[in-house]
Amino acid sequence: MNLRDISLGRHAPSIINVVIEAPKGSRKKYRYHAKSRKFRLAYEFSMPVPTEYGWIPETVAEDGHFLNAMVIARNASHPGYICEARPIGVLKRKDRDHHVICVMLGDERYTSVKDISDLDVKLLKKIVQFFEPYFELSGWLNHAETVKVITDAHEAYIASPKLRGTKARIDDDSEDDKTAEGFNENLEEASVAAVNAEWADHDDRGEEEDADSDN
Repeated sequence: MNLRDISLGRHAPSIINVVIEAPKGSRKKYRYHAKSRKFRLAYEFSMPVPTEYGWIPETVAEDGHFLNAMVIARNASHPGYICEARPIGVLKRKDRDHHVICVMLGDERYTSVKDISDLDVKLLKKIVQFFEPYFELSGWLNHAETVKVITDAHEAYIASPKLRGTKARIDDDSEDDKTAEGFNENLEEASVAAVNAEWADHDDRGEEEDADSDN
């Protein structure tokens, strides 16, 4: 299956699909290449990702790329994992490469979380601290504003599905060079199956962090 064929989601924008590139707790950021249907290790973060990290299919954001998504989940998944998530807010960046904040659908701990303001302050700080050494941030958007961001991005995709920016987010190596600035770049290729195997024993990695944040 080509991951570029994934839909936004049957119940979008209230529930959306997210394709994971960097699992929670990982320092590795993979980039999916549609032609080969493989992931390439684009670069390494200086600190572990505090949430699941990926892209929202069938969207074109303000900067011409797919919308980014941070999915709050109990356990780590693997690159290429497709999850259903509820968007609750947006972390804005001054370069317009914004990040939609979501909670994993079906996680009972976050059933009552409807808006970014409902999240624990410690978790919000972790997300901010992950990005602030590298990018200028410009605040948060609430749930209602987030729905509009996703809707507008999906409409932009429908209006111009062959827009180059739609391809660039996952196919263009120049994006790796741009984003990897300040990170430890380390390129390699891996099939989806190989990457999944690498993360097969990774499911419980997030448990200790969750326990710490709950205390």
